[in-house]
Amino acid sequence: MATVTNWIDHLSASEVAGQVYPYVGTEWLWLTIAIVFWIWWHISTGTGETEEQAKLGRKKHGPNDYKKNIPDW
Repeated sequence: MATVTNWIDHLSASEVAGQVYPYVGTEWLWLTIAIVFWIWWHISTGTGETEEQAKLGRKKHGPNDYKKNIPDW
């Protein structure tokens, strides 16, 4: 059975008003950085894939080229 009946008497002011984890108050900054990075990553990945698909489209492979086992297909 617990011997503490009133936590207010056992906690000091420094324990109540202290920070629970480091960098308290910077959550919006980290969220903003994460969202900007996420949007940038999607745009850069989409651009790279579009360029790759355009490059493959310019090669004009025929319908039977897969039978020749082209390594850079």
